Amino acid sequence: MISWVGTLRRVSVVFIAAAAVGVLAPAAAIPSQKDILTSWAAPTPADGAVVGVAAKTQVSVSLAANSVAPNIVVRIKSTNMPPGAVLHKKDGNLAKATFVWTPSKAQRGDHKVTFTASSDVPGDAAERTVVIRVGAANKPPPGPVVSLPGVYPKRTLLSDRAKETYRWTFVRSQTVARTGPSKAARAISRITYRTPEYYRNAIQVLDSVKYRNGKTWVRIRLAVLPNGSTGWVPRGSLDGFSKIHTRLTISHATMRATLFKRGRPIFSTRVGVGQSRYPTPRGEYYVREKLQGYYAPAYGPRAFGLNARSSKLTNWPGGGFIGIHGTNQPGLIPGRISHGCVRVNNAAVLRLFRLMPIGTPVQIF
Repeated sequence: MISWVGTLRRVSVVFIAAAAVGVLAPAAAIPSQKDILTSWAAPTPADGAVVGVAAKTQVSVSLAANSVAPNIVVRIKSTNMPPGAVLHKKDGNLAKATFVWTPSKAQRGDHKVTFTASSDVPGDAAERTVVIRVGAANKPPPGPVVSLPGVYPKRTLLSDRAKETYRWTFVRSQTVARTGPSKAARAISRITYRTPEYYRNAIQVLDSVKYRNGKTWVRIRLAVLPNGSTGWVPRGSLDGFSKIHTRLTISHATMRATLFKRGRPIFSTRVGVGQSRYPTPRGEYYVREKLQGYYAPAYGPRAFGLNARSSKLTNWPGGGFIGIHGTNQPGLIPGRISHGCVRVNNAAVLRLFRLMPIGTPVQIF
């Protein structure tokens, strides 16, 4: 294989030798095939990259290609584009092209699109295949959660369990969460500026989608039934994101809560959980608020409000939200003793209050 540096050196040597003997190369001369290499350049996606898009949503993929030899015109084309797709291109060295397509509902599924970058030198061509995966209309773009250069809509992972990195934010302005990243998607829940306890409403953010027109939608965890629900809100309705590395697990089997930081346990304590008729709901949640300054001995000196809700006590004030709090009856811990909340002794809840920030994911199993 001809290296990029080696090709440049050979071309430079040819020009220097010609100048030394007073011979000028003809202006229209084209380097031989062994002295030319057309290749893909950024922001072209990797070969075989999967780009997810919802039906009735525009997707665009940017491509670029060049040659290491001068005076060569590179062209980008595709012969197997799906119906309705368009390739906007500009020949040159660097050659550029943008694949644009708005798939219909009938075009759901995988579509392999092959692009070819070539010059006038016989046999000089480079291919690149991209898979466009079309999902249901108004749904999150399917496929890998990645942000590929030059690909719209761009998906960005904001909270990543594998890296123990999570992001959260406060609500900036009241908005509506929807089933997909579009105003046309069905509304799920109203997102308010404050919680039922009148604290700023903190939101865990999971991932985002940015369209070519600059509009960005963010997928968030919701505080609605059924537990575990997520929805999409406009980026402008949220404040700036904060990054944390903590995660809390609560086990029904061992009746123990364990706080992790960057994947390592830093604190653990025994807990009380819900009675069998008022169970503490299992699932993935987050710390929505940290409460202090109240006077309620049954809740201890500190409390955490989660986005989890009881499916049995929906008529309770605020809608039956689940919390983690202290207690004036530490002798009952561990046990199945509550109406769904998680109880810890007061010394433990004070320490947990110092160690566990807002936005921390909470896994109850």
